[in-house]
Amino acid sequence: MTSAPRLPVPFRLPAGESRPCVVVVDGEHYPAAVADAIRELQTEGWDVRAAALVGGGEKLRSEPDYGVPHVTPPAGDDTPGGALRAAISLAGPGTHQVLDLADEPVLVLERRLELIGIAASLQLVYRTADTVVEPPRFEQAAAPVLAIVGTGKRIGKTAASAHAARVVDAHLGGDGAVVVVAMGRGGPADPIVVDRSGGPITVQRLLDISRAGAHAASDYLEDAALTGLTTVGCRRVSGGLLGVPARSNVPAGVQTAVDLGPKLVLLEGSGSCVPPVAADANVLLATTDRPQDLLGGLGPYRLARADALVVMGNDHEQARVLLDRATAHPAWRGTHAVAASLVPTPVGEVDGRMVAAFTTAPDIVAPIVERELSAAGADVALVSCALARRDELAHDLQRAKDAGVEALVVEIKAAAIDAVAEFADAHDLDVVFLDNVPRPHDSSVDLDAILRDVADLALARAATRLDDLA
Repeated sequence: MTSAPRLPVPFRLPAGESRPCVVVVDGEHYPAAVADAIRELQTEGWDVRAAALVGGGEKLRSEPDYGVPHVTPPAGDDTPGGALRAAISLAGPGTHQVLDLADEPVLVLERRLELIGIAASLQLVYRTADTVVEPPRFEQAAAPVLAIVGTGKRIGKTAASAHAARVVDAHLGGDGAVVVVAMGRGGPADPIVVDRSGGPITVQRLLDISRAGAHAASDYLEDAALTGLTTVGCRRVSGGLLGVPARSNVPAGVQTAVDLGPKLVLLEGSGSCVPPVAADANVLLATTDRPQDLLGGLGPYRLARADALVVMGNDHEQARVLLDRATAHPAWRGTHAVAASLVPTPVGEVDGRMVAAFTTAPDIVAPIVERELSAAGADVALVSCALARRDELAHDLQRAKDAGVEALVVEIKAAAIDAVAEFADAHDLDVVFLDNVPRPHDSSVDLDAILRDVADLALARAATRLDDLA
């Protein structure tokens, strides 16, 4: 083969097109080799305005000459991300692309993901030789939007969203000032409104939904049951690196919510997936079980978008350390950060009754559930953490019946309705829903005040945004 090598597809441009960019380079490559690659990019049409030298020095005998200005990590931000931020600043307005010419060992996967996140948070496209990551494009809602999102699944998003919805609704005057839009893997094919005027979400109502073939423990139904507010249920499929769903009816669901005339729409994320509608303010939940989801890889991208951070974990010291590390991270720009635990709270009468509890929480949480139910006056026969594991769950349900329990206390998750509630119905047992209320570790921290502040921030930003759209 004698023809000149073509650039990799992600680095190619349409004939005659020019795009401003910065490049990411490292000192493990000879500067002359990198300079040749940059010249080839320039020949292709790239306007290379700056290079971020992200680390490494094996091949650097002296100050490297890449043919374009280069920067290294600045003092106080001595990371590859610091170098990229400095290069983007040097490149100036109009620069919307990052081209990565670096490699391991300087840019291991976690570091490269962090750079992708930095680029996305600044609305820049990130290109490697075989990958293109574009920043998410969020649709705009014609109402103020507050989002509760997380770094992963089963970390307390629905509990926090329900609590936030109750607090913010009261703050804005009550009477349905907030409408909740929740998306989930088991959500409806078309957005479904659960209107507060239809009365409370009862066990029988959820059983009817389940028997009709729908997922009756979806987050929007849990939100409706625990808040008494109008909710809109939506569906999402998959989630990309930056949390963008592959398919979702959330924009239609948000429009449905807006049409109801609320003062604020509260968006609830799903797993690490982010609703594809722009939020005026964001609350981010993370967990001490997986600190890497907050601090490593693309975690800082999520952190950079947060106005408030809530670290969930029962180990107070672990939560404090993670909170301190997060708020010291260069990506953190928020105003509120709090460590909290979820407190299991029965939504119904358990005093003087023998009960069995069913949760999706890990086994380590079982003693906490037992403690809180006992404090509410219940005689706790057993706590099952198998709500999402049906074979074990069936065994635990039979154990509960054999123990002579009067009521099954259950989170509205996983198999809560089609297994637990059905079992209760078949054996004439009561069902009591179990809420999980976030409680700050530091008793001097007022989480409700934080939620009110973030809601006010969303309202203020929305006023400006909606004026600009008008």
